[in-house]
Order: sequence, then structure tokens, then C-alpha cells
Amino acid sequence: MNTVFTGILLNLQKKYTKVNELQDVTKQMAESLQRNDLYSFRLLMKMRTQVMLELENIDYAQEDLMKVLSENDEKQARIALSKETEEKQFETPELQRMNDIYKKIKRSLQNTIQFDKAISLKVGRNSSFYNK
Repeated sequence: MNTVFTGILLNLQKKYTKVNELQDVTKQMAESLQRNDLYSFRLLMKMRTQVMLELENIDYAQEDLMKVLSENDEKQARIALSKETEEKQFETPELQRMNDIYKKIKRSLQNTIQFDKAISLKVGRNSSFYNK
């Protein structure tokens, strides 16, 4: 097993954990708005911002790991982490695992978007991004 691939897998798992945390915080924000609990909403907004910054750092670390790979390995890893290949079976278990985690992250982000949409529509009303 390529040790850089192992690092990428560990990084992806961290990202998946943080994306789930983002989903949970966003869901709690939506719930606090339903209760008209603006104090909790503000606290959760700060928490969500912190999680998003941590996700950004994970993405930077991921790019640093990708740059260490050979050109061919980097290409294969990027294919495994792209939406175009969601149904493809990969040559190595590491690449297949990368794709599996990618798909889990994508599903979690799609759920987060639904909570975010509810928040945006309630807070932004007519000026909401989702009304455009």
C-alpha cells in the first residue's frame, strides 16, 4: 500500500467526520430557528464557522498530499475523488476506498444543503440565495 495513499485516506476520513459535524451543527441551527432561539443560533453559527475553517485546512492538507504522488498516482486519485466516476470500480483497494469515502462525503453535504436552505429561506426570506 502506498503510504501517501494511506495519508490521503486518513485525511478523507477526517474530512468525512468534519462534514458530518457540519451537518449536525447546521441541523441544530435550523432547529434553533424553529424555536426562535437566536442566542443558540448565534453560538451554533460560530461553531459552524470553526468547522468550515477546519474543513478548509483539511482540503489544503489533501492538496499537499496529492502533490507528493507520482503523476499517474495523482491522476488516479483525482479520478477516484471526482463525481464522474461514482459507479466505477477501481484497480486498487485504496482507490476504491477513496471513492467510497468521497461518495459518503457528497451525501452528507447534500443533506447539509437541505438544512442550510431551510435556514437561508427563513433568515433571508426574499433575498435568500435559494430564491434566485
